Amino acid sequence: MKISVVGTGYVGLIQAVGLAELGFEVVGIDIDEMKIKQLNKGKSPLYEEDLEELLKKHINKNLTFTTSYEPIKDSDVVFLCVGTPQDAEGNADLRFLFSAVEKMKDYLDEKYRVIVIKSTVPVGTNRKVKEILKGYNVDVVSNPEFLREGIAVYDFFNPERIVLGFEDLSNKKPIEIMETIYGYFKEKNIPFIITNWETSELIKYASNAFLATKISFINELAKLSDKVGADIKTISYAMGLDKRIGDKFLNAGIGYGGSCFPKDVKALIKQFENNNIEPILIKATDKVNEEQIKWFFEKIKGYYGNLNGKTFAVLGLAFKPNTDDLRESRAIKLIDMLLDSGAIVKGFDYVEKARENTINMYKLNKSKIVYGYNLYVLDDIYEAVKDVDGIIIATEYDYNKEDWKKIGKLVKEKVIFDGRNVLDVKKVKKLGFKYYGVGRR
Repeated sequence: MKISVVGTGYVGLIQAVGLAELGFEVVGIDIDEMKIKQLNKGKSPLYEEDLEELLKKHINKNLTFTTSYEPIKDSDVVFLCVGTPQDAEGNADLRFLFSAVEKMKDYLDEKYRVIVIKSTVPVGTNRKVKEILKGYNVDVVSNPEFLREGIAVYDFFNPERIVLGFEDLSNKKPIEIMETIYGYFKEKNIPFIITNWETSELIKYASNAFLATKISFINELAKLSDKVGADIKTISYAMGLDKRIGDKFLNAGIGYGGSCFPKDVKALIKQFENNNIEPILIKATDKVNEEQIKWFFEKIKGYYGNLNGKTFAVLGLAFKPNTDDLRESRAIKLIDMLLDSGAIVKGFDYVEKARENTINMYKLNKSKIVYGYNLYVLDDIYEAVKDVDGIIIATEYDYNKEDWKKIGKLVKEKVIFDGRNVLDVKKVKKLGFKYYGVGRR
């Protein structure tokens, strides 16, 4: 079976490489010529554990990349994995998706094909795509992705469920083809959810919005804990022991970020509003997240009074550990707030590409020329903390493995603002550090 994957961003690249590993003949399609050249050399443009290793294993064997849509002519299945960013009004911007569908038309003939939408799209999108392709011998399938950045390759091969949405469940042909492609997961007894388009589309938004709501709930509770002297870590642990609640996504911090949660929550709000329903809970989830970073920044500001001229080490740059993705990163938002207050920032992340992306992002921002003046990104954590007035933990790495006795000798002032509640409080306090967490002291 021959497969084309349109879009080689985060979702598309992992889908292409994953399907190649499962033994299919795969062609990745993208309009970015530089990216395609890089991929055909076996170099991944994004950081994800094991991704480049698998890319090198299959490149120019059963996996190739091109800027042309022509391989669709020979494909049995086409996966659409293009971006659906947020537009100015908060809706999912579907221009890239519809553009890809229009381009695809030139290569569709009488041969039967399955068009699979993996992009996160609002309810009704699969139906619109089928309308665009009216008269073509195709079936459209909704197949949302549930990859977690940092462990996405693992998630591809070990999904918790496979969701497939179809126009007509009595039409077995596309169902059988999708079950053949994902036969590896059938053999592993992974649950398959076979449903209609609208249900499949909404499952993705419902899942992300619910997880985001758990995060906002514990973050809101952390503010009260902070005020009254309760410990949010203990509260989260106790709550998580209740099997009805579970212990996932109950770590208080400075809010969620990334390419999915912020965008998908806002897009879901719009879907409610477009159907004349007031999304009270989902709006609150979004508002709490936006306020959390401001609340934490005020804590830092409250300690120093005036931040102008103060130097801070910001530990963690990407929105979560083991990725280079800066999209909606709380660390970047915090850095911007510090810079706007006249502070000097020394950033660090364990992932090299996250450091490179940060440097490039600020160098390219001509409206705010800061890199090399009051913002520095360093390759060594001990260089980052040297002579700083405070340490801010912004990404959820285990920094307990570092030599805090050594760090204590390098800093100008022993103050830690732990935005992810990851440090051993007793240990750092014993070394003379003042510690300020999120809902813990």
